[in-house]
Amino acid sequence: MRLPVFTLLLLTAATLTAAERSLTLADTLARVEAGHPFLRTRDAESSLAAARSAQAATRPAAEISLQFENALGTGALSATRSLETTLQLSRALDLADRRAARTTIATARNEAERLAWEERRRELHAEAACRFIRVVAAQAELAAAREFTTLAQASADTIAAQARAHIALPAETARARLALADATLESEHAEHLLLSARQSLASLWGATPPDFDTALADLTTLPAAAPYETLFARLTAAPAQTRYSALTRWREAQERLARRDATRGETRWSAGIRRVEATDNFGFVFGLGYALPNRASGEASASEARAERDRTAADGEAALHAVRSTLFSLHQELGHARLAHDTARDELIPAATAWLNAIDAGLAAGRYHARDQLEARSALFSARRRQVQAAAEYHATLVELEHLLAAPASS
Repeated sequence: MRLPVFTLLLLTAATLTAAERSLTLADTLARVEAGHPFLRTRDAESSLAAARSAQAATRPAAEISLQFENALGTGALSATRSLETTLQLSRALDLADRRAARTTIATARNEAERLAWEERRRELHAEAACRFIRVVAAQAELAAAREFTTLAQASADTIAAQARAHIALPAETARARLALADATLESEHAEHLLLSARQSLASLWGATPPDFDTALADLTTLPAAAPYETLFARLTAAPAQTRYSALTRWREAQERLARRDATRGETRWSAGIRRVEATDNFGFVFGLGYALPNRASGEASASEARAERDRTAADGEAALHAVRSTLFSLHQELGHARLAHDTARDELIPAATAWLNAIDAGLAAGRYHARDQLEARSALFSARRRQVQAAAEYHATLVELEHLLAAPASS
């Protein structure tokens, strides 16, 4: 079983601690493959394609007929004295070129539907990867929120003790309680977001409740994407465009067969045995027939197929235009997410850390208060949260980009 290679699969989770039931992206895609109802239709799709091909290669069915002649008339033909009974077998001639045309139609249709199935499969994998990323990001946000709540509780306790010693003002106490309440709400919100993200991910393979505890991935490593021009050049080879090409070939094959039927009729042969009642003898009969072509019906079918072909070609061109626009937007979002992540990592977090370190160093000397420490901690928490959110956005956008191309987006 071949799984799509999202760039996130190349990330390492070596620095993370695996829980008892940990989950990686590779595990996620494997479970989706095994458990999603749509992906279980693979065998049915294969059987359907085989049935179409077999039907296209099947020759027309033979016909058997029984005819009664020269009976129930007058004179010598009265009653059954001159009855002639013919048992006959007949069949249309199925020429090789017509059989090949039917096979071409079936093959083109099977290819178009196979590509449509594969496209839906890739959509499910991309959705699973995005949900996996949301779980990893929600875990990081919950851990940070709980850590900040612990720090807010410690600050509130310190300020409360200072207030009892008449060192801190009542306003500072109220401010610390407000910060603690806000941190507690943030922690609770992060917890229910994680629960929802885990349930949403597990629902893709029908696990209720979720059958994992922790999703493992390192979102802080951002793989570089190829330039927009390079990705743009890969669009025409994307599977979605290949599917439109297969649909066009299907309609073209239908048109060719319809035009053939409009100009060429159908030849039939028949053979059988005839019994003559009057002499009690048997004879062999053979016949040929030719059904004249129905030009009007054939031209109408050809026109319908040609119109379907033109519409498919237009749909494919419109889809390509839309995909180009989407590609540009995703590439822009990717650059913005990287900028936000790098800014948080290189500027916001170091600045907030330096601020907090300075506050911690000055607390013992009485230059700062606990409220200053809580404010610096809040700034550091906010900076770390922005880094996690930007990293999750980057990876989710990268997954969408690779789904669009059905190929790695790396340079």
